[in-house]
Amino acid sequence: MSPAPKADPEIRRIRALRLRAQGLVPGVRDWRTAEDAARGMLALQAQDAGAARWALALRAADRPTDAAVLDDLAGRRIARNRPARGTLQITAADDLHWLSAALTDRSRAEAAKRRPQLGLTDAVVDGAERAIRAELAGGNTRTRSELVDACAAAGVELDNAQAGHVLRHLTELMAIVFADPRTKTDVFALADDWITDRRDPDHALGEAVSRFVAARGPVTRQDFGKWAYLPMGAVDTGLEAAAGTVERVTLAGKKFLVTPGTADITDTQVDEALATPLLLPAFDEYIIGYASRAPQLDEAFLARIVPGRNGVFKPMVVVDGEIVGVWNRRTTAKAVTVTVEPFTRITKADERRLAGPARDYGRFLGLEATLA
Repeated sequence: MSPAPKADPEIRRIRALRLRAQGLVPGVRDWRTAEDAARGMLALQAQDAGAARWALALRAADRPTDAAVLDDLAGRRIARNRPARGTLQITAADDLHWLSAALTDRSRAEAAKRRPQLGLTDAVVDGAERAIRAELAGGNTRTRSELVDACAAAGVELDNAQAGHVLRHLTELMAIVFADPRTKTDVFALADDWITDRRDPDHALGEAVSRFVAARGPVTRQDFGKWAYLPMGAVDTGLEAAAGTVERVTLAGKKFLVTPGTADITDTQVDEALATPLLLPAFDEYIIGYASRAPQLDEAFLARIVPGRNGVFKPMVVVDGEIVGVWNRRTTAKAVTVTVEPFTRITKADERRLAGPARDYGRFLGLEATLA
């Protein structure tokens, strides 16, 4: 089969710049560990916890295993919580407090409007918070069911949906955080007990914009607004505060924001950035981080990645910087089989080249890997 024609050079440049910014091109970002990658990315969506750990490992030069990233979470170097959009994400632990304070007001207010439908009042939520804080005091960790039982013992009975709302509210509020992830169920701790080191930037929105652009550029102001779930007025406030750390460039006839100096790469560097195919995890920031994914995805195939537009993103196959398929895995005690489902036919050469990323994924899991 003959090779597919290359995309427009400007589109390929955008893809290359985004892969470089996201730490998916070796040697471009100075991210050695999973903690470095989490800090560099500002936050990564972690609705699928295992996928988020693979996302970090792909971006860290040390290529940590899944067990090593779990150790980073248990060791409080990175943390999983809800710092934006009400969505589970992983951040560097010392970034979690200020990000949550800067980015959760809108989602918390919208969630609070649903309390009458759930049969909740503000007084009930406040009572549950007091019971949960008391149960976790002194450095304790508890499972969801244990916290629900503690609320009941305090006279606050919660059904499943009500408990979910309360726990989401308290994680966005940074009252509690997800703690040691090595158990089979979610475990929570008081945020101030679990994360003892914290940063307080001079201007939180300015820092958020600056670091988002650095980790995903070229981006638009709409990209940041959607990712951070902020009104555009707040986005512009952040852009003003970030002045000097971002610049505007035109690529493929469209205005983008980048970190100064990063867009000036050679054609050879573009080719190098796009040379290695990737097996990206579900919910990866290469698709989640943008309001418009047009440079790296033919929107006609979005339904293949998000079936039924249900918000659940499948793992993705990337060739030449373009998302060209999805993949899934089947594991046994000793091995993992990676099955690729391309949107259209891909070349035999690309199939052979995907064997390397499949082996890398197997090594991450500690299993022998084969590509189907």
